[in-house]
Amino acid sequence: MNLNGKKILITNCCGLGDLIMFTPILREIKKFFPTCKITFLCKNIHKEVLLRLPYVDKVVCIYRGKIFGRYRSIPDFFCQDIVIFTDWHTVPIFFAKIFKIPIRAGYFREDNFFTKFLNKELHGHVLKSPEYVAYTNAKIICDALEIKISGDMTEIEISQPTQENKKSVDKILNSIGLEKNCEYILLTPFTGFEQRNLPTETAKNFVEMIEKNFKIPVVISAPQEKFEVAKKFSKYVLEVKTTIGEFTELVSRAKILVTPDSGPMHVAGALKKFCVAIFSKDLPSRWAPKKNCIPIYLNLPCSPCDDETAKNCEHLNCIKKISAQMIFDACKKFLEK
Repeated sequence: MNLNGKKILITNCCGLGDLIMFTPILREIKKFFPTCKITFLCKNIHKEVLLRLPYVDKVVCIYRGKIFGRYRSIPDFFCQDIVIFTDWHTVPIFFAKIFKIPIRAGYFREDNFFTKFLNKELHGHVLKSPEYVAYTNAKIICDALEIKISGDMTEIEISQPTQENKKSVDKILNSIGLEKNCEYILLTPFTGFEQRNLPTETAKNFVEMIEKNFKIPVVISAPQEKFEVAKKFSKYVLEVKTTIGEFTELVSRAKILVTPDSGPMHVAGALKKFCVAIFSKDLPSRWAPKKNCIPIYLNLPCSPCDDETAKNCEHLNCIKKISAQMIFDACKKFLEK
């Protein structure tokens, strides 16, 4: 299919990392079909990921929790040529049909009424393949668009921070006692899924080992509900809620990012920053950045597993058996370069 002149809308309102993993295929589509128009629908909190990327023409958002938040993006579906639903949105699927969009691709659900409004089935899913997610996304999108693209999908990207973001980060670091150009390691031990969080004792021991052996401050990024926990293992705890742009700037300034498998890991990957990524319930082959990343993964017989299995796991050895020494040794490889 020749996409030049076509209007394409793609949806993904999942996590930060999921969104970043779409950037390679979006870039390649624009490279091969420069006059196509790409619109991307995502969560409002994640829009900064794509806002300033040259190959995304427009970013529209779902505002969950706000009045008519799910309906604000509906006008952007009008006059599209192709819509690809990589996640499930009943209202937009319905309007895509009402607006008579020629290609309406998505995952079919036999037990869902709105499936009949789709006219093209998506094949493949990131959680059903051990392959790097950006490659899986590329195959799904290419299949929907009936095109063949074989570019490098390991080059993930994120919008670069603005000058305002940089000034804000200066103030944030100053508020916890760090100078503008001070070296630090950034640790993000908490994720949106409790069972992937780095155990408190492991984090505490890791911070002590870094401070003792390398005299580098370890800055902890923690959500408000985890702030008091984070203060137990570092005096440098960010208690502010950063935007995507601000957090991207924090990662860009860090000497190393240490994090469980989560959104911050993908930010580091997009910036090509040194990253120690701690994997528990999922596969490094699927999610770990391909450059400047050392994944730590025990590869237990019960791994990988799904969310429900992890929530009911009695031991969580996949994360609890990863020691502070393992994390320190991985950081040491970067620090001694």
